[in-house]
Amino acid sequence: MSSIREARALLDTAQGWADAGHAVALLSLVAVKGSAYRRPGAKMVMAANGRMQGSLSGGCLEGDLFLHAEVAMESKTASVHRYDLTEDEMWGLGIGCKGQVDVWVEPLDLSSPFWREFRHALESDQPVVWGGQVPEGLRYFSTGSADWRLSGTGSVPRTPQELEKLGQTGLMNGYWWDVMRPPVRVIVAGAGHDARPVARLAHQAGFDVTILDPRPHVNNAEHFPDAELWVRNAAQVDPREVQGSFWVIMNHHQQRDEEALTLAAASRPAFVGVLGPKTRTAEMLEKTQVHPEGLPIHAPVGLDLGAESPDEVAISIVSELMARRSGTQGGALHGHDRIHR
Repeated sequence: MSSIREARALLDTAQGWADAGHAVALLSLVAVKGSAYRRPGAKMVMAANGRMQGSLSGGCLEGDLFLHAEVAMESKTASVHRYDLTEDEMWGLGIGCKGQVDVWVEPLDLSSPFWREFRHALESDQPVVWGGQVPEGLRYFSTGSADWRLSGTGSVPRTPQELEKLGQTGLMNGYWWDVMRPPVRVIVAGAGHDARPVARLAHQAGFDVTILDPRPHVNNAEHFPDAELWVRNAAQVDPREVQGSFWVIMNHHQQRDEEALTLAAASRPAFVGVLGPKTRTAEMLEKTQVHPEGLPIHAPVGLDLGAESPDEVAISIVSELMARRSGTQGGALHGHDRIHR
């Protein structure tokens, strides 16, 4: 599973290069064995003039991959390249990942009907399944309403809808698929100075950020340029429209915190983090008559990092958001065989 936001940004960049007259290539990480810097589904784009955007490794592979991208752009032919990073004698780099990765390199014709429709699909707020035969052949994507094919013959081994249910990225019998989902929404209730680094870091971590605070002089795009929405009246929020969101309640104002907690509880949230001591949250639950059973409340919110300053607290909070989004506990990597599950 990969990020729609990342794919959208990469293709927008590639379109700019193409408009300037440069050939472009798309590189996708399609398989990983062992430990690797990034997981399957990671992407990057390269242009014939040497420009690159995105990453597939910590910088150790991109130079060699550009040579393959040049061939793909000149020959209009896709290819797959395997890198065994355990072979220090070959690479001479002492690369830390010690895994094996397969990278799909394909020329990118953004003027073709397939890629035009694919980019349009990435603008929707719904999952997109895309893929095809590796390295050459059938190309397809689906948003649940239509399936598109670019070229090639044969059929996808499973329908795009079935692949979406798998909820992951994979390679099966020569067919690649990638399930891309819209960013998870995090609603930050409170627009104080300590909420600003939370919003900034959450955006950088791939969340869509909404700020909920009645004060227009602080809840605005100037103070929170990384937010997608700035909502000032909680009564205007329909809980059904924000189902599955993450919440961080940090108003430093008990009445507003209680209003946000009540709204969050009614929205079937995925996560409700409350700043402040556990006893204060318990008091708010009692006062609002919100039943905590089955409600994913995390109070105090954040991982135990010994944070003190607003920036440190923001790192603690967003780290817990990331852990919950990925289904991990947020513990140390020490002792693990690999950095990704």
